[in-house]
Parts: sequence; structure tokens; C-alpha cells
Amino acid sequence: MTTRATKTRTAPVPTEDDAEDGGVLRLTTSSAPPVEEAREPIFYINDEEFTVPKLISPRIVYLSIDKMRREGALFGSMYVAELVLGKAQYVRLLEHYEEENITQEQFDQAIKTINNLFFDQERRASNQPEEDAGKASDGSASA
Repeated sequence: MTTRATKTRTAPVPTEDDAEDGGVLRLTTSSAPPVEEAREPIFYINDEEFTVPKLISPRIVYLSIDKMRREGALFGSMYVAELVLGKAQYVRLLEHYEEENITQEQFDQAIKTINNLFFDQERRASNQPEEDAGKASDGSASA
């Protein structure tokens, strides 16, 4: 029987630049140019199309799960809808609801459709290289 050594995490080796800052990580922010993401329709209200990303980014996943953890499932599901639809479409959906263009049942169905999409693992973008995305380890690799 082969035994495996447990993996331990080690701190990154300090670089010359790190030594000047005492090893403290410094992050800089910048406004990244908008990235055109592939989107597809998820539902229509009359002839108005509402679209979602073909792949849901890890950023949306992390932010939404944190919102659900801190504020509960209802607030989290509305936050998911806002992030996945985008601000303009989310506001438009709420306007349809407030103006009673759609019923409570129709609004609930739209939110449920968005949330089902969010929890679909195959729709999530990965930080893994494309050829490895979605693959599970079979445990056959030896250490």
C-alpha cells in the first residue's frame, strides 16, 4: 500500500522587492478596461430580451456566496440576479415588477431561473487551464 505525504503550504520565497517592504504584500488597483463577455438570452418580458453571461465568473460566485452567508438566501438570490443580469437589466426587471407589468409569480420565476443558472456548476468559469476545466482528479497520480 502506497502512502502519501500530506501536502503543506509554504510561504512564497521573498523576492528582492519584498525585502524592501518587509515581506508585506502590496496590491495596486486600477480600472481595467471593460471586457466584452459572451452573453445569451435567459428570458423575455414581452419582446424585451434579458441576457446572462455564458460563463459565470469566479468573482460573481464569491461575491454572491458571501452575500448569502452574511445576509441570507433571499438577499443573496437578489444579489445574484443583479450581478448576473447586470445593473441595467436588473433595474429594468424591477421596474417591470413595480409597474405591475409582471405578476409576483412571473417575477419569482425569473429570479428562480437566474439562481438555477448560478448554481449550475457547468456554467461557471474556472481559473484552471481550459483543457483541465471541469475535470476531477481520479486520485491515480502518485506523489
